[in-house]
Amino acid sequence: MSLTFAIIDDEPLAHNLIENFAAKLAHITLVGNCHNGEQAKLLLNSRHVDFIFLDIQMPKITGFEFLRGLTNPPKIIIVSAHREYALESYEYGISDYLLKPFSLERFEQAVQKVTASLTTQQQEIAKHNESAPHIFIKDDKKHHKVALSDINYIKANGNYTSVYLTHLHIISQMKISDFEKLLPAEIFCRVHRSYIVALNAVTLITANELTLGDTVIPVGRVYKSNLKLLLANNNKTHQSS
Repeated sequence: MSLTFAIIDDEPLAHNLIENFAAKLAHITLVGNCHNGEQAKLLLNSRHVDFIFLDIQMPKITGFEFLRGLTNPPKIIIVSAHREYALESYEYGISDYLLKPFSLERFEQAVQKVTASLTTQQQEIAKHNESAPHIFIKDDKKHHKVALSDINYIKANGNYTSVYLTHLHIISQMKISDFEKLLPAEIFCRVHRSYIVALNAVTLITANELTLGDTVIPVGRVYKSNLKLLLANNNKTHQSS
């Protein structure tokens, strides 16, 4: 399972240590270095992040204040030189608490906890959706059973994902990568870092954009080949039928 992470710490040495240890684990990828909570909020609103390494004592806002400001936080591994914050940290549902300085072995244990938790979460989502052609979409307090045929497109919005249905709009805590794994690849296509579209909903295709009714969606450069292949296979299916 490939995971993305960010480092939120005001100490450059902490960034260096975590980066060096993380380089030894092939399944995790660094997507951002932040030195305070404000930088971290901007990052989480612009990038998909599975988990973060978070310091407690930082300028402007503390790690705890940062966590209180998140409505749908990623998995959290606290990194701190202060043992006295450990008990309070677990009130925020953190995955682990690394006391500085920590060893590579202890670092790997913390990452493994996050990996195991996210793997279990993915498996639970998959079980909910065994009754395809429906899936269950989780919002803040409940799961919506949604027919695949009702989904027009999905858009990533920072910590949330917006699912646009024929007659409804659901704001979900699920990540766009979760939807990409759950939705049938033969009828849904990831066309941009922030978008998945239902091919049946597409009414017009140009070099860099898709049109779905009144909505125009950009096609990312790295996703163009996937879209072309899917369209070609879709055309072959219709011709054979």
